[in-house]
This record gives sequence, structure tokens and C-alpha cells, in this order.
Amino acid sequence: MDALKDKDGQAAYDFFLSAEEHEPEHPQVLFGKMLSLVELGRLEEAVEHTDSLLKEGIGDYFENLQVHISLLVQLGKYQEVVDILDAVLSENQFPSQFAESFYQLLHFSRQMVGDQEWLNQIETKDEPLPLELVEMLHSDSLELQSKALQHLRELDHKDATSAIVEFLHKKDRDYVLQSMAIKALEDKEYDKMIHIKKQGREKQIVPKDLNSDLQQDFHERLLTYISGELEHTDPLLYEITKQLSWTHLWSLYPFLPEPEEVKLWGDVFHYCGAERIGLDEDLEILLERYQFKHALFMEKVQEVKEIESSVYQIDTGYLNQNDET
Repeated sequence: MDALKDKDGQAAYDFFLSAEEHEPEHPQVLFGKMLSLVELGRLEEAVEHTDSLLKEGIGDYFENLQVHISLLVQLGKYQEVVDILDAVLSENQFPSQFAESFYQLLHFSRQMVGDQEWLNQIETKDEPLPLELVEMLHSDSLELQSKALQHLRELDHKDATSAIVEFLHKKDRDYVLQSMAIKALEDKEYDKMIHIKKQGREKQIVPKDLNSDLQQDFHERLLTYISGELEHTDPLLYEITKQLSWTHLWSLYPFLPEPEEVKLWGDVFHYCGAERIGLDEDLEILLERYQFKHALFMEKVQEVKEIESSVYQIDTGYLNQNDET
């Protein structure tokens, strides 16, 4: 083990081979031998070794499985990863200490072999939603929750809608992921009332009847103002300001910012963007502009910073997939 810690794979391998002569089925010896093969870059041999450990039931099953799956991913054997983890998941749930890692590896491998083929298979079966999707949706990982919501949005499966509704009923959900869930229900034309709470504001909504034109109109007017102020004078600041505005409005959906003043919010996002890249002159101009509304202006600046720092940062490409909501 000392040789392994020193990254001396060959010495470690020789030591473990010697130990194996005395105790050929000792779990730590066999596991150490496998780790030595990994250190030496002999991954094909290492994965054969972990396969044997799993089949013979030597050592901790899930520790061995985690290493085995990681090796398969490194070797690009993504279909094997999917087949193995699907089989394990069909029999029982992953232990909590391994769950997030396994779900991440399974999702990544699915992407490599083609998510859509898997989703099409689900749609044609009159079975419960795959446990994998449900576990992803209710995991502690915001990334996994986001991926699960995107999959559920595409599914025509009878339980996909109820899974999204259940997600929204849980307390303290991330604002951006709430928005994704609401938009998914809009697309599915969900016609029942749900209760939404964000930033201390509450309302009852029927997703099918939501009028996203209001937010889209506000954002278009906001971008027009920001463009007029920055696009031709400072393209970098313009892009940063535009991104900040998108994150904030998407986080609040289906609410609009308060007060609904385009110029105020355009300048707030401008201020936050300028502060981020150290444009002191812009900051001074904006503070001078709002000297009589300083408290309100800085309150909204702080609001933007707090929301941006606390919400899941989703790729803006998702916005384009959702009809520029």
C-alpha cells in the first residue's frame, strides 16, 4: 500500500502478487492488485480483475462495482455500464453513499450510447417510470434533478407528469429547477392547479393557462434597453448583462420582477455586470443616475446577486429549446 501511495505501481503489483501466493482470496490483496494494474495503465487487465471480484463475491460488492464501472467508462465501454447498472438497479436501490456517483455514471453512459433510444423504449412500455429517473429527480444533486426534468419533459409516459408535479410540491426547490418543471407542465398542457412560492411571493397557477407572453414581452423590452445602452459601446459587458437578466427572469418565472420598470432593471443588471469586471466608471455613472433612489437601486442589485449565487446555472441553450420563454 505504501508503494501505491508513492505511485510506484510496479513495486506495488509485485508485493501484491507475493501476498497472493499466501492468501489467494484475501479481499484487500486482490483489490490492491487491481489498483496496481490501474496505476500501471493496464486497464483491460484491471477490469477483468474487478469483474472476477464481483462474480466471486470477494470484498465489498459496491466498492468493487464502483471501481469496475469507472474502469469501463475510461475504456469507453458505455453500453456495458448501462447494462450492468440497469441490472443492479432493477434488483435494488444503490446505497446512499454510492447513489450519486452511480447515477452520474449511468446518465453519462446513456448519453454516450444515445439517450433518445432509451427514452423511446420507455415510451412504448406500459410500466412505471424507471427508478433511475425517479431517484435522479429526488437526489440532492441539482445537476441530476435538471437532467431528470429534461428527460421527463420529453416523455409521453403516463407517470412523467405526476412525477414533475410531485417535484414541485416539495419545499425549498431551486428557483431555476422550479421554472423548468413549470415549463414542462405547460408543454404537457397540465390543467390542474398548483401552488408556486418564490422569493416570498406566492400564487396559484394552472400551467396550461399560463401566459408566458407577459414575461417574454418584458424581457424583450429589457433587452432592447440594454442593447441601446451597451451593445455597440461594450459588447462584453452587454453579453454579461444580458446573461444576468436571463438568469434572473428565468429564476422568477412565472413571476415578473418588482417593480416592473424596464429601465430600472436594465440599469441594475448593467451595474452587476460592470461590478463583475471592474468597470468603476460605469458604476459611478449608475450611482449618480439613481442618487435619489439609491436604497431601492442597491436593494435590487443585492437581490440579483443573491439569486444568481443561489440558483442552478443551467445552459442558456435550454431557454432556446423552450421558445424563448
